[in-house]
This record gives sequence, C-alpha cells and structure tokens, in this order.
Amino acid sequence: MEAIKPLLHPSPLDAPTVGALAHLYRGEIYRSTIWRTRLDNTTNWAVVTLGIALSVTFSRSEASPLPLLLAGILCIVFLIFEARRYRYFNVWRARARWIERNFYAPMLRGEGISARDSWQAVLVADYCEPGYHTVV
Repeated sequence: MEAIKPLLHPSPLDAPTVGALAHLYRGEIYRSTIWRTRLDNTTNWAVVTLGIALSVTFSRSEASPLPLLLAGILCIVFLIFEARRYRYFNVWRARARWIERNFYAPMLRGEGISARDSWQAVLVADYCEPGYHTVV
C-alpha cells in the first residue's frame, strides 16, 4: 500500500512537466515550420520575378534592359523581407534545438535529466525576454 501513496514532493520533471515540455516542443517546431514556409515563398517570388525579367529582356534584340533593373530592385526588397523573416524563424528554431539538445538527447542516451541544469534557465530567459539569436 506504501507504493500507491502520491509523493509529497514530486520531482520537478514529473510526467505532467515532461508532457507540457513535449507540447511546448511541438509548438516551437510548428512555428518554425510556418516561418520556414514564409521564407520559401519569398525565395520563390524572387526567382519568378527574375525569370520574368530575363524572359522579357532577352525576348527580342531591341528589348529594353529596364526590366532587369526593376527586377534587381525587387529582388533586393525580397532579400530584405527574407532577412527579417529569417530572424523570426531562427528564434523558434533555436528554442526547439535547445530543447532537443538539452532535454531529448540526454533522455535518449539514458542519462538522467536534472531540473538543476542551466538549460532551463536559458530557455526561461528566452521566453521572458525573447531576442534574436543571429548576430547582425
């Protein structure tokens, strides 16, 4: 009957905590995937724009090179969008990677996961005061 009693001081990484962390990880992966899709769309727009400009410019010998100039300016705008989107994507990617490295990897290696490790403090700090993980 002794084994059925609930613990008075449960481990910091008990089943509900691990479940919540697993859902948190799923959410970070989902957000990272959404931002990655946005990055892919911007790249597709740049490639299509450049393809159209090349087709129009080289369609005839007397065609104007102006479409290439306009496409170049538009590609620069797309690059600016992509750089901004990448910073957001990297926030979610870095969090998911941090959980993978410090929570799932030790668990899969059969090592004990301690609540006293500093990885949790780093993750909490990033949630409380989010910041970009890329150097500008």
